[in-house]
Amino acid sequence: MATLVAVIAMLAVGCSDTSTGGSAPETPGTTAPSTTATPEPTTAEPTSEPPPEPTVPESTQPRQVKPSINLATAPVGGGSDQAAVRQCAQANWLAGAIPPGTTVTLGSVHLEPGNIFKLSQSSCPNGHRKCSGFVWKASNRTQPCYVGVVQVANSDEDKTVSVVIKARITCATKQDCRSVQAAAKKQGSQVGVSPVELPSKTPTPTPTLSPEPTKTVETPTGG
Repeated sequence: MATLVAVIAMLAVGCSDTSTGGSAPETPGTTAPSTTATPEPTTAEPTSEPPPEPTVPESTQPRQVKPSINLATAPVGGGSDQAAVRQCAQANWLAGAIPPGTTVTLGSVHLEPGNIFKLSQSSCPNGHRKCSGFVWKASNRTQPCYVGVVQVANSDEDKTVSVVIKARITCATKQDCRSVQAAAKKQGSQVGVSPVELPSKTPTPTPTLSPEPTKTVETPTGG
């Protein structure tokens, strides 16, 4: 009877060990492997700014060419204060008002006739602007320019030598150019210089050489 009770007790102990469902005891000196979570891939959030647009070179527009007219003779008036070998002739604009946006650029200067005087700007005092290259416009049309000359020969006739200045008119409109051209043709050039009587050059007399005296050679006589 005692033997039967002991067997039943042992069976009870064995059943209690296997029915608990617990995990097997860990072996000393070993650790369970750790599990590391793999990070999820990150995606860049789109920015609110649009991508830069490709640069396209701007198309160059053709330059606007203003209408212009050439004048063989600018409408100028004036002249020199007095007749002299060296003179400084003043030239003033004579064709009235110059429209806004219009310019009158003075060009080359020549003299008619051209054999009595020659151009020499040094005949004008310092500070007197020369006419060649000077520009008249609406704001300065009353300002004069100056042409210097020097006389190089006498004139057969007592006449004034004309100062003729070319000009180029550039306008905002064709109508402005036509208006200035019409006024210019009515005036022409009224600038002149008067010659003086240059002293005549008397030729220097050539000195006359006197002949050298002849020497008489004596002939020795025998005695």
